[in-house]
Amino acid sequence: MPSLHDSSPLADVAILRTSRGDAVVAALPTIAYAGGAVANLRIAAIAGISCALVVGVFAARRRPVAALGGSLAVVFAVLLALVTGEPKAFFLPGILLNGALAVGGFGSLFARRPAVGYLLAPVWPRFTGWRGDPELRRIAGALTVVWSIVFALRFAVMGGCYLFDAPPSALAVVKIVLGLPVAAVAAAISLRLATTTTQEPVTSPAH
Repeated sequence: MPSLHDSSPLADVAILRTSRGDAVVAALPTIAYAGGAVANLRIAAIAGISCALVVGVFAARRRPVAALGGSLAVVFAVLLALVTGEPKAFFLPGILLNGALAVGGFGSLFARRPAVGYLLAPVWPRFTGWRGDPELRRIAGALTVVWSIVFALRFAVMGGCYLFDAPPSALAVVKIVLGLPVAAVAAAISLRLATTTTQEPVTSPAH
């Protein structure tokens, strides 16, 4: 049965920190779009898609998942903004996605099947067979709580800004602040939770 000692601490840190570079890459088209939106929607669309394509080309070799995902997300968001004629609609898919992730995370906790456990099992050796290990189930639940709160926070704050007609530049700032910095804090908490073992009680020998 796998335990918390199945992989090295360095490997654990690498797994939890890999997404930070991806987040930086994915944020660049949002910044470009928001900058263009200061002028008008057309310039914002051109800036956002152009940046997404440039980032995609240069990042494809090192971070293909982030490059492809970021490019497709930006194109879809820009098209939504163009169709609706609302520059702020660019941010709507991300808001809805965070809401869906929060609901899914809390729902998995309610069903006693924490989602993060299923996500980590294929990529983190120590979580292979995690459902058969009470300690790993507890850790998976704690990690799911952490990230569900992150998604709920993003949904609530971004959604509130969206409903109160915040300009694209403000939405972009809020999105970036709630993106990498919050994810870094959540990753640090996750690392601490995932590498903390439950100590077995020490019993005195019988006299």
